[in-house]
Amino acid sequence: MPLHPPKRNAAGFFVALQPPAETPRLSWTATGTWNLSEEWSVWANQKRQELLGELVSHGSWFSKPPRHDILESLFGLWDTKNLQGVRNFFCKVPEVPGSSGSTGSATWTLQGLLMTSTSITPVWATTDVKEEETQDTISLFGDGDTVDSEGDGEKETREIRFDEIEDAPAAAAPTRLRNREWEAQKFMAKERVREFRLKAQIAERMAAREEARFYEKFGDLDDTESHFSEYDLTDEESDAESKESS
Repeated sequence: MPLHPPKRNAAGFFVALQPPAETPRLSWTATGTWNLSEEWSVWANQKRQELLGELVSHGSWFSKPPRHDILESLFGLWDTKNLQGVRNFFCKVPEVPGSSGSTGSATWTLQGLLMTSTSITPVWATTDVKEEETQDTISLFGDGDTVDSEGDGEKETREIRFDEIEDAPAAAAPTRLRNREWEAQKFMAKERVREFRLKAQIAERMAAREEARFYEKFGDLDDTESHFSEYDLTDEESDAESKESS
């Protein structure tokens, strides 16, 4: 699976895949969403692992040779399961082709990867699009069945036209699922905050105790002596320590 050297663009660095890899065929619904199949999920997991290995093997593309675990954390999953065991897409997917309210199927092609300092995401395109034909009207009683009209005894076919039906409210934005890796990173970051806050509290108490001992033993400072506040960190030093701790 040859990967071309990364090229910078407005969104980050694009690593092209030549030739592009085709996914198992996917269908879309009239609501404008893709149906995720088990076949696609198996393909996506295998392809993601192959691409991850390719990136690790091209250490010259990076400022320093990348570690597998570092790239793994940036290269998010392409699909995942919710608590009910239903699979959902976990990456940015291509827009549904065809007209509004249509159904059909298409093949995705993996064009390459988009790399930034915080993520590695797949870039998709749709090919071999097949849109299913839809009728403009729906008969309440079928094509051949009729119903008696009121009053004159004549029979007529009643139909509902699509343009007479009010549009449904816009669908809510899909919920972004959080995987175990994301939850673990959040927990570790939270624990680091707690640790540094505890250290800061301990240091503040120790400083107050030492200052009290100084005044008890030596008395107040002379006007010519430097005060303890002159030893406080400047803004530049505080920023530097924050970067080091992160």
